[in-house]
Amino acid sequence: MRIKIVITSLLCSLALALAAQTTDLPRKTLNGKEYYVYKVSKGEGFYNITKKFDISQEDIIKYNPSAKSGLKRGQVLFIPVDKNATSEAGSRTEPFEHTIKRGESLYAISKMYGVSIDEIIALNPGSRKRINAGEKLLIPQKGSSSAVAEKKSAATKSASSNGSKPTSENQSYVYHTITAGETLYAIARQYDSDVESIMRANPGIKPSKLARGSVIRVPSQEVAAPVVESNDKTTATVTPQEEVKEEKVKPVVPEKSYQTYVAKKKETYYSIAQKFGVTIADLRAVNPDIRVVSEGMIINLPEKVKEQQAEKEPATASQENSTEYLEELYSRIYTKKDADHINVAVMLPFMLKEENNLKSELYTEYYQGFLLAVDSLKRKGYSINLSAYDTEGSADVVRSILQKPQMTTMDLIIAPDQEEAIDLIADFGERYDINVVNTFSMKNEKINTNARVFQTNIPGSYLYAETVAQFVKTFKNRDVILLNDNNEDVKSNEFIELLKDELGARNLTYSVCDYNGTLKPDNLAAIGKSASVVFVPTSNKKEVLSQILPALSNYVTNNPQMQVSLFGYPNWVPQINRNLDDLYQLDTYIFTRFYTTPNDARMYDLSLKYLYWYNQEMKNASPKYALLGFDTGMYFMSAIAESGKNFANYDMKGDSNSIQTDFRFERINNWSGFINKSFYFVHLSPDMKIEKIS
Repeated sequence: MRIKIVITSLLCSLALALAAQTTDLPRKTLNGKEYYVYKVSKGEGFYNITKKFDISQEDIIKYNPSAKSGLKRGQVLFIPVDKNATSEAGSRTEPFEHTIKRGESLYAISKMYGVSIDEIIALNPGSRKRINAGEKLLIPQKGSSSAVAEKKSAATKSASSNGSKPTSENQSYVYHTITAGETLYAIARQYDSDVESIMRANPGIKPSKLARGSVIRVPSQEVAAPVVESNDKTTATVTPQEEVKEEKVKPVVPEKSYQTYVAKKKETYYSIAQKFGVTIADLRAVNPDIRVVSEGMIINLPEKVKEQQAEKEPATASQENSTEYLEELYSRIYTKKDADHINVAVMLPFMLKEENNLKSELYTEYYQGFLLAVDSLKRKGYSINLSAYDTEGSADVVRSILQKPQMTTMDLIIAPDQEEAIDLIADFGERYDINVVNTFSMKNEKINTNARVFQTNIPGSYLYAETVAQFVKTFKNRDVILLNDNNEDVKSNEFIELLKDELGARNLTYSVCDYNGTLKPDNLAAIGKSASVVFVPTSNKKEVLSQILPALSNYVTNNPQMQVSLFGYPNWVPQINRNLDDLYQLDTYIFTRFYTTPNDARMYDLSLKYLYWYNQEMKNASPKYALLGFDTGMYFMSAIAESGKNFANYDMKGDSNSIQTDFRFERINNWSGFINKSFYFVHLSPDMKIEKIS
């Protein structure tokens, strides 16, 4: 009897100890549910954690999919406080991991996933000060309440009202970080989705080879209420079910006579759509009150059912996991084919009703360069239909242009620089599968979530990050000397801050040479007699060049045994010609988005053609807008001609023979648009040569 009492006492003590361990843990509330935040200890496995929290290993993995491949020391797990919380809810509410890419900021990541910066910092306290490429961030799933609020305010058309697909703002998503060995089929089953829907939501994935650690979005069954556009241009929004407090409003099915079908075991919207030769969207449209298909459900079938396919069996799990099946499905969704005709619309603020508008003159020059690209491609046998529209700097004018029936037939739209106009055109492009080129704005946020948007100007954060990476490769064996003007506040120079961080991370040293206003030989006297140095001004102002060149030139003359280079900024490019000899002597490198080398034969020929066509020379601007229009037109129209409007889902080669701007597009994520990550190092070498290094 005494032995039993002792054992009982020990068990009670152990239970109390375990309870104390869990109750003292920090907690987080995610999407209305409370979780313990638990960090895995060294050598700790599932067994200890399941006992500590009285939860099964299966449920731990359900709430933390990253644990599927095993636990690691320091790994953060989210364990529900409420033991009655369902596993299904957990799979849709637990945070997911985002691996930081070079050039990304907290702001950009927050826009990518539709959450706030504060929400990210709450899960990653150390990220408030800084984030580093390669590190992982925990990202909360976007809350349903905020999603509803956004959808309620979005003025987007419904797919059923106009035959077009909904935009990304019309759809809710669950985000999922891919683990080793996962397949689209397994992920689809986990979220009650289907392979085709996931492919459509993530055009950037390689369906037969998912990248471990990358994030995909899975369409949620809870979609936004449609916004129906009427003829008088007013909109009527159906109140979302989530907003109805007393009584849920059931969707109204049109009064039509439908064929019906009884769902079999394990069938989904996807398998039924495959069986009857219809689209998932068509099935959902006639079954608005059915979110997930279950065995025995009566499914309405669209009127245009292909009866001859009624006996076709749905794809099996092994088929849906096969490389051949996945690649065939992907190629069917994103058709690759030569374009017989290319339809292009250029929508720019030409401001034809105004006189002497310098900005409109530059846009006109861009269009003139674009026309030269059209002419060049037509001479190669391409058929191109080009339309130009004056947006007049007005979002209302943009709306009226987009209502023209021919706009839905476009393969490519060149957008203006106005943010609201870009938003309107980007949404239109996503709805009708039209490529949209943002040539002029570096701040528009549609690039984060709209797969049809191409941003040709690399954003500053990416430009600086890519430049720093290339700088380290080029000058890794040099002593780096930062030239710091004490009169300047250089804390805002993002490039210098990134450069310091990267040099420190690679255990590469740098020194600082201070001066006041103008660099003098005495300031450089303290520099050690290194065999090889590179000077980098900490200020990116254009005036800096004239303040440092005389002293640096004198330094090189007095130290002929040393290898000296100067590294500078894009706004130095217009100053090259008037400082040519000094820049040659200093073996200068300048990073820039745009550059044309002197005596470029293609530039010479195009300049003559421009003068012949328009009876004027290109404006002396940086960049030259005519060249910008020509390079952009050549790249995109040749890419569409070779692979069709879905060229971005395959090899984006296009015409790479650019004169002023190279193109190297990369997606930000699996569902985003593309940013052009190409830039140049302009190298002026002591042998008096200028080299443009892509």
